[in-house]
Amino acid sequence: MSHGTLKPEEVAELRRWALRVSDNGADETLKSAAKAVVKLADQVERLSASAEGDDAWSWGEGKSGTPPKSPSPEQLAKARTWARSVLTNGSSSELKAAARAILLLSDDVEALQNGEARPRQTARASQPATETTRRRSSGGGFGPQVAIAHRRWRRTHPLTVLAALVPLLVLFLVFVLFRAVAPGLDPRGPSNGAVLGAAEVKTLTFSVDANDKGSVDWTLDGDDVIAKAAFADGRSTYKPGKLADGDHTVKARVGGLAPWSGASASWSFTVDSTPPKIAIPGNEIQVEARTPYVLKGTVEGDTTLTADGKPVELESGAFSLSFPSAPVEPVKLVAKDAAGNTTVKTVSFTLVPRRPTNPVRAVHVSADAWANDELRNGILQLIDEKKINTVQLDLKDESGIVGWPAGVPLAKKIGATQEIYDLQGAVKQLHDKGVRVIGRLVAFRDPILGEWAWNHGKQDMVVQAPGGGAYTGGGYGDYSFTNFADPDVRAYNVAIAAAAAKIGVDDILYDYVRRPDGPIEEMVFPNLKGEADQSIADFLAETQKALAPSGAYLGASVFGIAVSRPDETAQNIPLMAQHADYIAPLIYPSHWGPGEYGLATPESQPYEIVNASIKDFKRAVRGTGARIVPWLQDFSLAVEYGPDEVSAQIKGAAAAGISEFVLWDPEVTYTSAGIPATAKFPATGNAEVKTKAFNRPEPKSLVAVPKEGPVDSGLAPNELGQVPVLMYHQIVPDGGSEYDLTPDQFRAELDRLWKENYRPITAADLVNGTIDVPKGTTPVVMTFDDGSSSQIAFQPDGSVDPSTAVGIMLDFAKTHRGFRPAATFYVNGEPFGVPASQRASLFSWLTKNGFDVGNHTLDHANLSDLSSDDVQKQFMLENRVIQAALPDYEVTTMALPFGVMPDPASLAVEGTWDGESYAFKGVMLVGANPAPSPFSTSFDGAATPRIRSSPPDEKLENGSTYWLDQFAANPEARFVSDGDPNSITVPSGETDQVAQQFRSKVTQG
Repeated sequence: MSHGTLKPEEVAELRRWALRVSDNGADETLKSAAKAVVKLADQVERLSASAEGDDAWSWGEGKSGTPPKSPSPEQLAKARTWARSVLTNGSSSELKAAARAILLLSDDVEALQNGEARPRQTARASQPATETTRRRSSGGGFGPQVAIAHRRWRRTHPLTVLAALVPLLVLFLVFVLFRAVAPGLDPRGPSNGAVLGAAEVKTLTFSVDANDKGSVDWTLDGDDVIAKAAFADGRSTYKPGKLADGDHTVKARVGGLAPWSGASASWSFTVDSTPPKIAIPGNEIQVEARTPYVLKGTVEGDTTLTADGKPVELESGAFSLSFPSAPVEPVKLVAKDAAGNTTVKTVSFTLVPRRPTNPVRAVHVSADAWANDELRNGILQLIDEKKINTVQLDLKDESGIVGWPAGVPLAKKIGATQEIYDLQGAVKQLHDKGVRVIGRLVAFRDPILGEWAWNHGKQDMVVQAPGGGAYTGGGYGDYSFTNFADPDVRAYNVAIAAAAAKIGVDDILYDYVRRPDGPIEEMVFPNLKGEADQSIADFLAETQKALAPSGAYLGASVFGIAVSRPDETAQNIPLMAQHADYIAPLIYPSHWGPGEYGLATPESQPYEIVNASIKDFKRAVRGTGARIVPWLQDFSLAVEYGPDEVSAQIKGAAAAGISEFVLWDPEVTYTSAGIPATAKFPATGNAEVKTKAFNRPEPKSLVAVPKEGPVDSGLAPNELGQVPVLMYHQIVPDGGSEYDLTPDQFRAELDRLWKENYRPITAADLVNGTIDVPKGTTPVVMTFDDGSSSQIAFQPDGSVDPSTAVGIMLDFAKTHRGFRPAATFYVNGEPFGVPASQRASLFSWLTKNGFDVGNHTLDHANLSDLSSDDVQKQFMLENRVIQAALPDYEVTTMALPFGVMPDPASLAVEGTWDGESYAFKGVMLVGANPAPSPFSTSFDGAATPRIRSSPPDEKLENGSTYWLDQFAANPEARFVSDGDPNSITVPSGETDQVAQQFRSKVTQG
């Protein structure tokens, strides 16, 4: 069977396509066009069969009844006109495809009606061109090849021309169907076979070119997802969103004029959104400081691992990270799998100080004293009486003499070596008794080395004066202080230390490991690079490395004032403690001036001054892996010291949690009666420290406490009354110092406050005037200084330690409905004794649960002794500590260490250092009376008095018990809330006493 330009199977395929279009929910215009295609296809088939003389032609599948009537020339012309308009009017691709099919089929119908499909007849070269041949010769959208064929038609028999045109027209139809009906999709999406992680799945997008929203069929794993597709800017887009892990296939299909003319895109990929697991002993590991440590763990699957950004080698998923000593800073582990999923774990190390088998109870012994039979026997007697278990022997004293044959060439060369005693024999004798040996080595006060160096052209080894010459200030004499920054001076001291350790000395205890005290501007330190305190710390690190093979401990003697005024001696305690096994503060009571730690005469108050200063040193070394072994006084200056004074110091240290000490008597005649016979043996060797690891959860937030209603206190509102601001320090079982309370004493004070209708607020609430307590109650500000672990700590399960101040307040709230815990914590450089990695969660917990954090300076500094620049530095550095944990937190108030103002006092309120500024609305004093109402004209936030908390059974002058008694006797003096934070109720006629900024809120009582 033959006919116009289309093969029978092509006509049949066009008919089937048109039937599908009309049955599949197309729009009405496309349906009408499809029906026209069906009718024209039927006519082509009928006319073609008639031309071949096939009277057996039938409708076939889907046809019944009488064959349709052949369209007239007018009907064909009308169909062509409509089709051409569709092709020029920007219609959809499917409608254009139908229009082209109508043109082709109309041509075939006309040709068959005119007999052009019959067997070849005589050439009709002179036959006039028909409408069809004119359209084709003019191009008509069919292209140049058809036009050329027509020119040949004019010279050839029509059937010959028709036969030649058929293949060209078929090729043209295929071209049209693929280019117009199913254009290039430009598919975009992941590459086939891709493995996608959680982050990639969130943004996973597939898209293809499209004419409208409904022209693309989308499926996900065979399911229709067209409803989730979007259309914009000529593209259809599908975003799956959340996908389950596993293999997936997404398909997009654009229909064509026929099945073989459609276009589709397909993506096959795998989703793996499960992050890799890092298995380690715990996120917090307790290890011994200054000892090697190996962190072992595993990761799963095809994973890479980094530690602090450096690649970690994996063997079958296992890893080992070796550290010469446990890191001070947290280690960040990052595991990343092939899909890009990432797991981050931060491991914090709690450094436990290395300790002897038993706590050190030592006395100082000079070289000459050990060589003296009588003095040495006195020391041995103390050992036998179990008063001491450690002897400190001088290796190099403050005169520069090395009293034993150290074998150090430079010591011998400069005449420093004197064979005063047999160090090796002494070590053996003492070790045989289980006694520990500490070798005291006076580092930089060394007149022998200084004078030799100056006279031998090595002036850089000596601290100098700005105008040239050796530094002679401080009363130490010429050439007395060698230069801590000089490499030869450092090497000399390290060599002596290493030689003693090799003999068997258990500890090296540096003394005078500092610069000369005095104005630093009067000194020159050749070769010093950077800050003096860092150089001192680096020297300790060098010694520590040299001592490592022997296992000897390293201690550093420091001035007592160094904990609060480090610049005076270049002894930065936290820095030094990172490279020492212990810090040995010289806290002799006779060396403290009047007023230190609020004590009138520290020399006459040995218990108090030792207790208070040790607490500061304990705070300074937290997290460093160093412990505190204080130097205590067994000699007399202005005050005669005997057994009671020696005993008081030992007890003061014990009350602060330190059971070790080194007693100093320059004459080496110790007061045995003042030393308890509690020394334990042996003191040699190391106490076992077991590595502990646990996963520290995030602190548990509190359940909201319902707001309390009005309280029937019997007191009329008076919001111009006074507000008690209470000052607390530690809450410890033994009561600590006079500034501390026991847990029972703290509970008793809470109970009294509650019964007498006081309700806690923060210092920020006070200075901002945002007081919101029930009607009839009085606000009380509870402040805690120094940020100790007795104030707040978390247990391994994330709950608040019930023995801490906050824990006690939370427990109190359980039995006192409406009590809302609130307080302000004034912190220093090591807040609450937790590692830096835990501060963010702790501070966040406090501020989310009704508490407030304030500035107490970085080093608990006595501000009156600092320059203006150093005062501002102390405040700014502490603000940075707080804001490193709480980046957007506004530090509203500060508390003065020791209650001492800087000079000028304005620096307590605001200042600038290192390009950053601070500004406090409130400055807490160590006063002795309540604060005025914040609404009063007499209120001065920059000088807010506080009342020291005192146990109920101790009638401390102007303490909390005293003032609560005063308010009980004179209730009209206290601030009494009206219950409305937006109004201020004052006694009649006292509006003029309200500060101007609050007068608009005043209500007369």
